Amino acid sequence: MTVRPRTGADLPACVALLRAVHAADRYPSTWPADPAAFLSPPGTVVALVADAGGGPAGHAALLAEPGDGAALRLTRVFTDPARRRAGHARALLDGVAAELAARGRDGVLDVVESPAAERLYRAAGWVRAGTVPAGWRFPDGREPLAVVYRLPVTHCRTGDDGAK
Repeated sequence: MTVRPRTGADLPACVALLRAVHAADRYPSTWPADPAAFLSPPGTVVALVADAGGGPAGHAALLAEPGDGAALRLTRVFTDPARRRAGHARALLDGVAAELAARGRDGVLDVVESPAAERLYRAAGWVRAGTVPAGWRFPDGREPLAVVYRLPVTHCRTGDDGAK
């Protein structure tokens, strides 16, 4: 399996994968009118796919957000429900960490409370930083609480005192 930048040719497979994730997990909670645009939101710095040899098995994107020059936001993270527990999510997170390190930027993400996802993020070195309103609503109108995580890549680069 490789983690690589997503190409335009990957988008149809990524949309199909997102459809399977939506059916299995209700992510995203509301199906987007333009799923390809959903996968490429404004500010996208890089989108990655976990490729298991037969095309994308997972997806993740990093966004630059106005006013937060220190961190890139991890978003649009999902893996094929039919191929879970095969290491795709962890490989994506390792690829994300490498991208962050190459850019000299920390990572930030928020996730609606999910014990499995939170275990995965913590195992990959992400640190829980608190909770915030999610900033979006479920179809029934409720706004969920999101757990914020940071990946302090800039404090762990080779040569930094914190890397010892």
